[in-house]
Amino acid sequence: MRRLLFFFFICTLNVSQSEVEWVNDIQPTPLTYNGFGDDIAIMDQWLVIGDTENDDAANNAGVIHVYNNSSGQWLFYQSLYAEDAENLDKLGSSVDIERNHNTGETWIVGAALNDDDNGLDNGAVYAFYLNEMGDFVQKRKFIGASGISQNFGTSIALNYDYIEEIDAHLWVLAVGDDYHRNQVSGQTRATGGVTIFKKVDGLGNYFWEQEPIQIGQIYIDGLSTFDFIGRSVAIDGKTIVAGAPGDDDHNLPNNEGVDMGAIHVYVRDNLTQTWSCCSIAFPDNRERSAQFGSAVDVIKQPGNNRIIMASAPLERNQNNQPEGSIYIWYNSMEVQRLQPQVFPGGQGELFGASIAANGDAYFGSTELWVSSPFSEDKKGRIYHYTINPAFNGGNELYLLNDTIVAYDRDQYPWDTGQFGSIVASDGKNTATSSQSNYIGSHRSIYTPELPIFKNGFHIP
Repeated sequence: MRRLLFFFFICTLNVSQSEVEWVNDIQPTPLTYNGFGDDIAIMDQWLVIGDTENDDAANNAGVIHVYNNSSGQWLFYQSLYAEDAENLDKLGSSVDIERNHNTGETWIVGAALNDDDNGLDNGAVYAFYLNEMGDFVQKRKFIGASGISQNFGTSIALNYDYIEEIDAHLWVLAVGDDYHRNQVSGQTRATGGVTIFKKVDGLGNYFWEQEPIQIGQIYIDGLSTFDFIGRSVAIDGKTIVAGAPGDDDHNLPNNEGVDMGAIHVYVRDNLTQTWSCCSIAFPDNRERSAQFGSAVDVIKQPGNNRIIMASAPLERNQNNQPEGSIYIWYNSMEVQRLQPQVFPGGQGELFGASIAANGDAYFGSTELWVSSPFSEDKKGRIYHYTINPAFNGGNELYLLNDTIVAYDRDQYPWDTGQFGSIVASDGKNTATSSQSNYIGSHRSIYTPELPIFKNGFHIP
């Protein structure tokens, strides 16, 4: 999941560039259901939408809406509710979906960030399985440790992969908790962290177990309160990346190092089936309050190569405007810094508020989508990049392909819709959310494909 706290700024720049329009959107009824689209995920023919303020099961208990793509048209498929839904649980705070393309085994996971099973608002993650009848049914509820977890499910990432060392296919779930508590120098501090679960592949196998993480004391003692580790999380293969946008550089005077941000990289030992934690990475360019790590992603490449990307959406340019950047590592080397190309408007860009790099090997892993929701006075846009096939380590890894905007960007209430607030892609399909700041905080989900509306959703 990719999460960012939005801020408001005033700035002025004017440049124009041609764009591609996405012309179809999905909206809740009524539009004032402002939890719709709090997170989205997409995989093959499935589109998953979190709706945290839905009241069907209980007041603000939340729901996860599932759509199915049939011949290029998105049809409403099913709404998923927690079996033990309670007031204010907010199911759908973060969502993800993964699929075994060979067998069809499919899981949807969704966080209820305010679930109270292990303490007030400690959070929980629900796992729904696509059964032989074609229905998604709840099969597991993951809960953070009592007294340790606080925002269990801040972000979630689900991955299916073949593990050569043990000749097995595994499902791995990484759960971010940006207020996870650690004992740092004898004191309990809300540093944030990640919890990891795994399941052996197999239709009808619903057994998940927690995997151990080897954490050194030196690493723990270097953490601080409000690092927000796990504010964002991504996984592909044996690598998990967790964003820590609240990380501070305490070596700088006058609080110049506040909220520079960092990313923490976990690596799995596939023989011992444990995770080592953690390598910490920073970009070459570090800036106060840039919140590097607000959004992260990681993808495997052929030949055991790995690409890691992370955003600093509040990084400012020379005119003190919140422009934003994406930093990209190829294996252990930082190779590229992406920045927005279009600056028409006075609200900043927040480039990198959300990113999606398709790591699904079935569809290839060449595309990168970067949101810029404050572009053009908060109309918003998405930048679409493709991997450079001629990349040699000394040139650009990603090349800009096109930019995408909403077809209704000049229509009320979407003229400040923040198109691109969240973006999701599997390489074959892509979707994004918008969030208008007019009364009611209207939301829409946009895709290039045509949606069909029923069961509470409609064409406006």
